[in-house]
Amino acid sequence: MRLTRVAACRSLVGCLLALTLTGPALARPPMTVLDLAAQQKNLSTFVAAVHTAGLDDMLRGSGPLTIYAPTNAAFEKLPPAERDALLSDPARLKALLLGLTVNDVILVHNGDSTMTGGSVATAGGRELSFGGDMDHPMIGTAHVVSADMRAGNGAVTTIDKVLLQ
Repeated sequence: MRLTRVAACRSLVGCLLALTLTGPALARPPMTVLDLAAQQKNLSTFVAAVHTAGLDDMLRGSGPLTIYAPTNAAFEKLPPAERDALLSDPARLKALLLGLTVNDVILVHNGDSTMTGGSVATAGGRELSFGGDMDHPMIGTAHVVSADMRAGNGAVTTIDKVLLQ
């Protein structure tokens, strides 16, 4: 009987220690789509655009959201004068970014299927179409670079083109 009590105490102490060590990690809020985008080296221009447009709170909100984020290379494809004008115009950036944000979680890849048709309304009132094929999905005229990165409030899909309206 004594061995059982010792084992029980060890188990109880182990459980309490595990809860103590993991408690702070469990208390952290889940990563948001903006936090996730900020961790991606190829999305620094997109994240700067979000800040300039004043959409931080929206992308850190409860969601659900899907953002179709142009990569740094996508912004670099724009003519320099057009890129500079866009990135310095908060109202234009806000319209662009809301046109790339959906108030729902829309996955490009869902199990064995890939979204290759249809369209969805964005937070900016724009329709984004899905196309391509299983191996090369597209959002509008942009190719998907990386799909369905999940965050606590939604998903991020990166695209290779800035979809100007």
